[in-house]
Amino acid sequence: MNRSALALLLSAGVCLGTSAARAQANDMFPSQAAAEKRAKELKCSGAFAMGKEWMPCQNFDLYEKAVSREK
Repeated sequence: MNRSALALLLSAGVCLGTSAARAQANDMFPSQAAAEKRAKELKCSGAFAMGKEWMPCQNFDLYEKAVSREK
């Protein structure tokens, strides 16, 4: 697990269970292109910045919905 990513999510006030935190830490990418590739896998589009890293989908709410559909 990327500890700095998890710390960033928690400092942003995101309250997560352990498995959700791991999933989100694994969905943080160093480039916008990599996050957009993952977005296609999640059946969403775009990417958004989370600190110095990128996450898939246009925003965090859409990301959470996409991840919940993936299960």
